[in-house]
Amino acid sequence: MDERAQDEPERRREWARRLVAGLAAAEDVDRALAAVLDPDPDLQAENSARRARAVHAAALGLGPAGCAAAAGIPEALLAGWRAQDPAFEAALAAATALAAAHRAPARGRIGALGLRLFLQAVARGVHTGTAATTVGLRSDQLLRLRRANPLVAALVDAAVQQARGLRGNDRRPKRAPSYRLVTLRTPASRPDPDHPRPDAPPG
Repeated sequence: MDERAQDEPERRREWARRLVAGLAAAEDVDRALAAVLDPDPDLQAENSARRARAVHAAALGLGPAGCAAAAGIPEALLAGWRAQDPAFEAALAAATALAAAHRAPARGRIGALGLRLFLQAVARGVHTGTAATTVGLRSDQLLRLRRANPLVAALVDAAVQQARGLRGNDRRPKRAPSYRLVTLRTPASRPDPDHPRPDAPPG
């Protein structure tokens, strides 16, 4: 057998390991950049960013579960936002219509964002079947995709291995969206060091 052919699977595995590790690093970079701009983030600003990510996911053809995953929130919270915020609901509906009009990935297939969300979930320890459902894939569709595309298969294997490594280091895998601590405030309620509120505790 040709030596280059023998080396190809190992090169593919190494490429996949680096790419999956880079997905986690990208999440850390996003959080770090947000902290640079606002070390004490406001809840309203944080939720606005999450809504924007959900609309972006809808425009790329993902359903409610995928939009919630992109926003980093539970699907039930996304449903609550849709029910309580007509502007957000209209934006999601428009983004979904845009995806349909421009031939977003057909049912049973995913785009790059869906693949990224799937791999990130698996790397955190979510079962592959559960992660696949989040981005609109059944387990059999994921299996066909892995068989048809060796690069996808290598990426899934790398994500599974990363999750096993976390468990081996006694770190519990993340099975739910993670949150940053934020401050609930309005411009009028920011503390004035020269005029403390009567009920404020002594500094």
